[in-house]
This record gives sequence, C-alpha cells and structure tokens, in this order.
Amino acid sequence: MVSIHALTGAALARLCRTRTQAFALGFASHLPCDLAPHRDLEVPQEALLLGVALGLVAAMKGPNSKEFLGAMGAAAPDIENLIGRALNIPDARLLLPTHSAYHGREIRSLRSQVALALGCLAAVAWPGRPR
Repeated sequence: MVSIHALTGAALARLCRTRTQAFALGFASHLPCDLAPHRDLEVPQEALLLGVALGLVAAMKGPNSKEFLGAMGAAAPDIENLIGRALNIPDARLLLPTHSAYHGREIRSLRSQVALALGCLAAVAWPGRPR
C-alpha cells in the first residue's frame, strides 16, 4: 500500500540530516517495500489511506519536515501505478521493475501492514533524533 511506503519513508527520514537526503532515502526504500509480501487495495482506498498517512506526518512534524519529504519520496514511485491504472496500461509496460512484474507475495491479512504502519508512526512521533 502506498500509505505504508509513505510511513516507512517518514520513519527512515529520521536517520537523515537533510530534507534532500530524506526524499532520496524514501524514494530508494520503495523497491524493498514492494518486494515484501503485502496486499494492495483499490485506488480510492489507497488514496484515502495515503491522505491520512501524509496528514498525520504533516501534523506531527510539519509539511516542510524531512519526515514529510521522506514520506513523499517513498510514495512518489506509485504515481506510475496510479497513471497506469487510470489509463489502463498493462503492468508489463510500466517502467519500474517492481511495477512491471508481480512484486512480492500477496497476502490476505492486513495485520502485518497495520503493525508496520503503527511502528513507523511511533518512530516518527518519537522525540529526538535516533542514535
């Protein structure tokens, strides 16, 4: 789910010194997250959850924070999926390797993704910089 990408990027951004590094690390985190077993939802559900995730990060850290930019960087590659779905482009014609071929193993339960989301939110909310 794109919201999980965003929250993972926000949590990883805490390890960065600059917003540029945070965006880049978030973007780079997209591939390994795509390879992990997960379940994708329909576009309206994905959009709603992404909005909630970005809203929470912005409320906690601010829209100009490195955490917010890490979240945006991690979610950015899924713009390709959104355009592909909107224009009925087959997955095989998408550019990113984890989008053009089946990526990861699909799972039925969302429990692991919810747990990851909560863990990432806790990491974003944690005061101070990680050591």
